[in-house]
Amino acid sequence: MAKLRFGEGLKVYPVIATVAGTTSAVASVYIDAADYNWLTWLVQTGVTTSDSTDTLTITVECSTAASSNATEVAIPFFHRVNGPVGTDAIGAITSDSTAGLELAADLTADAMAILISVNPDAIQGELADGRFLRLVITPSSAVGAFVVSACFLGEPKYQMNSIPSST
Repeated sequence: MAKLRFGEGLKVYPVIATVAGTTSAVASVYIDAADYNWLTWLVQTGVTTSDSTDTLTITVECSTAASSNATEVAIPFFHRVNGPVGTDAIGAITSDSTAGLELAADLTADAMAILISVNPDAIQGELADGRFLRLVITPSSAVGAFVVSACFLGEPKYQMNSIPSST
């Protein structure tokens, strides 16, 4: 029998509960990046109603505080798109600028799993004293509806059975 690990080397934390959005942006809770070797979010989308010209844009924002305080700046990140439910297609690792990852709402945003990763060593270069990160999913103006959820997956610098809070 395989050894039971139970994710003890990872911090798993839901940051966006499954939500049905319309025309407003959806933001995750903040993650304190100070204690992690790497930072990854798993974003899952459901059905999106729109036409072919509309988009969902995912950005990563960095802040000096664990709550919205007008210091947020968009930072670059990496992503990998996993195909829709029922397929086993994994896309290439791609870098994204501060403009974010744009998904076409009529096709590529439906039933997808997207991994978003940030190098914690690069955060200070983007915002002095920045250490708190959040995801923001922004629909273009004509998106009818979308469904999204996200979970943070991080490797703590100091692993233990009782993992400290990430907020």
